[in-house]
Amino acid sequence: MLVRALYFEPAGIITAVICSLIVAGLLKGVIGVGMPVVALPLLSLFVDIKSAVMLLSLPLIFSNIPQALEGGKTGRCLVQLLPVILGMIPGLILGVRILLALDANVAEIMAGVVVMGVGGVTLLAPKLQLQSRLVLPAGVTFGFFGGVLGAIAAMPGPLVFIFLLAKGLRGKAFTKEASLYLVVSAGSLALLLTASREFNWRDVSVSAAAMLPVGLGMFAGQHIRDKIAPQTFEKLVLFAVIAAGADLLRHGFFGRP
Repeated sequence: MLVRALYFEPAGIITAVICSLIVAGLLKGVIGVGMPVVALPLLSLFVDIKSAVMLLSLPLIFSNIPQALEGGKTGRCLVQLLPVILGMIPGLILGVRILLALDANVAEIMAGVVVMGVGGVTLLAPKLQLQSRLVLPAGVTFGFFGGVLGAIAAMPGPLVFIFLLAKGLRGKAFTKEASLYLVVSAGSLALLLTASREFNWRDVSVSAAAMLPVGLGMFAGQHIRDKIAPQTFEKLVLFAVIAAGADLLRHGFFGRP
């Protein structure tokens, strides 16, 4: 599906897709997170939601590998993530079924709701604190809904990030566990989509090629992040994301011009 979606598009649309990936990588380079939050609304202007989710699957994996491996003790970190992963797997399976069964307009409406919700929740940044006895059930619950959102809108992270913060993780510990979760969830999503009838290994190769513009954006972002206040940049981006989600809703309800 992804190859077909791009093959018949004019060069201008392909260029716009590449620029969207560079902009998303730029955000990742500046603030360390948020690549799909920006990429999905931008890409959905030029390709359908299902193709956009598949296109982002491999960039989401490989852009997080360095942070997931940083500092060692990755095995212990993976064990700590087991409650989230246990919930994530059925969530992804359900989310992929929903994504592939949806009408294009309904998919845009659902993605728009997700994008606006994720942007709003992240912008408000609720300060939650979990008691130790609630970590297991909360991890499974947040992992499940993170998996569903990961499949429907390529955004497995925001809900799980809230859980990790509520668990008390900060700094490098948060970044490592969050990045490892994204690698596992995005890898599982790529496998589930490739195993479906609508995507194949040619689509995987296109997603692999998308890593190049994302990498270029990350490289540029890492070089300018010290010149921009990350909090200001992040808030501006999130306001733009909420507006993009509203536009997705408009397209879903009223169609594209």
